[in-house]
Amino acid sequence: MPRSGLRSGSSRPQATAGASFIDAALQDHYREWDLASLGLGHEWTTVFITPQFTTSRHVVALVYAPGARQPALVVKVPRCPGDNEGVQREADMLRQLRALSGGQVEGVPRIVATLEAGAYTVLVETPLTGPPLDPDRVAANLPAAVALGVDFVDSLPCTLPGSTNEGWYERTVEHPLEALAALLSGDAEIVELVHRTHKLLEPLRSEALPAVFEHADLSHPNLLVRPGGGLQVMDWERASAYGIPGHDLTFYLQYLSESSEQAFERPAQLAAFDSAFGPDGWALAPLRRHLLLRDVHPELLPQVVLATWARSASTLAYRLAAEVGPAAGMGDVRQAVLNDRDFWLWRHAAAELH
Repeated sequence: MPRSGLRSGSSRPQATAGASFIDAALQDHYREWDLASLGLGHEWTTVFITPQFTTSRHVVALVYAPGARQPALVVKVPRCPGDNEGVQREADMLRQLRALSGGQVEGVPRIVATLEAGAYTVLVETPLTGPPLDPDRVAANLPAAVALGVDFVDSLPCTLPGSTNEGWYERTVEHPLEALAALLSGDAEIVELVHRTHKLLEPLRSEALPAVFEHADLSHPNLLVRPGGGLQVMDWERASAYGIPGHDLTFYLQYLSESSEQAFERPAQLAAFDSAFGPDGWALAPLRRHLLLRDVHPELLPQVVLATWARSASTLAYRLAAEVGPAAGMGDVRQAVLNDRDFWLWRHAAAELH
């Protein structure tokens, strides 16, 4: 019979009951999902781990065959009943990525099944295994980390040519920034920054950019190194099939710069940005090469960097709903925005682009 357990450090007291729920689902669908082909017999151990990030919307169960050191399955369940959008979106994005790439993108989970169980959507995936690409590993070999990310982002498919990607700016930049400004009800600083950003991005806005598949959160703890080499990427709930060329690589290279400089405070993170994307920044060359690959003129690199951080900060419009709660006052919401790393990088990138 399956056994349930808690990973040390988990703070979810009902996890044992949750594991029993997952065990029952796996037993009921054992043949339908062909779990034997994934290395599971009729006995296994289910271990719950609870992400410690306040904005994480789900909990994760790892399912192990007896004596195995690596899990055979990963199962994701929403933290709150009915909050299924995150796991549903991840499943949809992974299926789209597989279809659009012909299954050629390596280092991503494969969907085994999704299951509607009462108020919960259960997502069952194949696991990714390997050491994490954490800040210490990045700092130990920055060039190797750069190569891993460049290869992975280069492998993500273009989904629309520039000639047919109409309305891309409104969809990917303008509307998300409008949502953030609306969240803060006309806050003068945000309104001015949004206005200045649109003005600075005018050279980019006039371009017919292709659409690309985008992960949108290429940083620790979403990154592992595949045995034998290659980047592995998990947590695709923020992904889009219609992203902007250069966004993922800009986001990733900033993570590498912060890691290599051990920059964990806001001023140090801005200094890491300058090291990577300043006039002689080390990240400029790989980013230029990637933009050329996507048929984007390298002269637009500064605008791509600014657009990356404006877009990433704009996701606060929905992320803060989970982080600060519906009862939070406007002052709490504003402070959460002003404290956010992506907001700092957006404001800094706008100040640096003249």
